[in-house]
Amino acid sequence: MAKPTPQRYPSNEDSIGIEIVGAVVAGKSRNPAEQGVYETVNERQNASLQWLIAELTSTFGVPMSEIFRHPVVSRKNPTEAESASW
Repeated sequence: MAKPTPQRYPSNEDSIGIEIVGAVVAGKSRNPAEQGVYETVNERQNASLQWLIAELTSTFGVPMSEIFRHPVVSRKNPTEAESASW
């Protein structure tokens, strides 16, 4: 937190998180949410995501360079929202 963005990734204190809900379709551990593979983001979810991102970028002036997939900025499963497109 000592560094300003973009020298650091944002935190929950200065960012907006967008949740795309999907089921775990395969897993190797007791907790498949940590070790599993998530289902593909569907067409309606992607359409909603694209609309929301467009609204956030235009309303708040958030540049696309400041929009990250959660697994990039946190310890999350890399397949979470892997097929999301904006």
